[in-house]
Amino acid sequence: MKIKNFTKIFLFVAVAALFSCSSSSDGDGDGDGDGGGGVTSISVTASSQFVDFGSTINFTVKTNEGTDVTSSATILVNNESIGGSAFTATETGEYSVKATYETFTSAAINVNVLPIIVSVETRTAQDTYNLGDRIEFEVFGIDNDGGETNVTSASTVFVNGTESFSGSNVIPGDTGTMDAYATFNGFTSEVKTVTVEDNASTPATFDKRALIEDYTGTWCGWCPRVSYGIELVKEASDKVAVVAVHSGDVMQNSYGSTLIGTFNPGGSYPTAILNRDVAWNYPEPNNVNQVTAGALGSTSTGVAIATAIKGNNLSFMVSAGFGQNLSGAKLVVLLLENGLMYDQANYTDYYGGADVLENFVHDHVLRYAFTNPLGDAIPGGELTAGNTYRMKMEYTIPTNVVTNAAKAELVAMVVNSNNELINVNFVKVGEKSDFSN
Repeated sequence: MKIKNFTKIFLFVAVAALFSCSSSSDGDGDGDGDGGGGVTSISVTASSQFVDFGSTINFTVKTNEGTDVTSSATILVNNESIGGSAFTATETGEYSVKATYETFTSAAINVNVLPIIVSVETRTAQDTYNLGDRIEFEVFGIDNDGGETNVTSASTVFVNGTESFSGSNVIPGDTGTMDAYATFNGFTSEVKTVTVEDNASTPATFDKRALIEDYTGTWCGWCPRVSYGIELVKEASDKVAVVAVHSGDVMQNSYGSTLIGTFNPGGSYPTAILNRDVAWNYPEPNNVNQVTAGALGSTSTGVAIATAIKGNNLSFMVSAGFGQNLSGAKLVVLLLENGLMYDQANYTDYYGGADVLENFVHDHVLRYAFTNPLGDAIPGGELTAGNTYRMKMEYTIPTNVVTNAAKAELVAMVVNSNNELINVNFVKVGEKSDFSN
């Protein structure tokens, strides 16, 4: 049987250190108990108080004078002599150990033999998935007692013979079978086969969501007014996507320039455009309802996003579902970053009214576009009632594009031929959002 060590966490109290895996006891015969010298007790110590199953524990017996009498002593484990000073348990658990020498018997000590992993298994919640689903592989270590521990985070998953691009969570791009196995600490699991189909039905209606595109810059002293309004919107609704398009600062890029040229050609700051159609009325914090009203009810087009990430390796699939026939629709997929900290000019009374908001947190910052920021045309044959159009992508996020991939966000939307929003969805990378979420 192949055996490997498995990481364990133990909480030791001061008593354990005090005993140091040893104990002593007075004899019940010839010992001189008046402190005048000679052997009065013996103690037994263990090479370790906690060992992995399959490991050997060595015991030492000494007198109170420090003389090693191990070779002449009898060591008992659970009251049975082990015939020497080395012990290898046949089962896990706690064992009581004591020693006898001449007429002396030591006090008992306890040693613990711990279970270890002897095999690993790769599992999924189900055997059949649909395109657009995320397959979450889990890896379990099975110990010699039959217990199991989830070791997914420390394992490597392979799919169809190749290490998974996105780790244990996989976004399938095609129908068919996927053969997966995992390795952990020298062990390799048996193959887990899952089937990917395209049998999911497309809903007739979808939850409606809204979009704010905030044209901003760190130099723009009136822009915190819109930032504050966005915070109020987020408090009022979880169905509003936000894209911050920066200009004139370190967060600007060519993708934002394309949007500025279309939706803010006059260069007016701040400007916030709702649903790629109308301006958010001034003062924005007083007009939250103008935004949230666009995220009520249902519509005949929906967007779902499934993502998986390992390090900077991002895998995702965007699904656009159509409850009615459409024409001229386009798909937009944007990569954003949250938690960027830069000083922000402030001419408003918001955020305490300071002239400069030091280390202001900039969220939903546009960093990259997987499509034209104005949209890539969806093939006409896909824009039919009951159909779902899908875009699958695997992308290693460059550190000069997104500084912290763990704080990235995807926004995907369907727009019409006039660039007006039909519907939108958004998700933090590593998560998923279905049509109905």
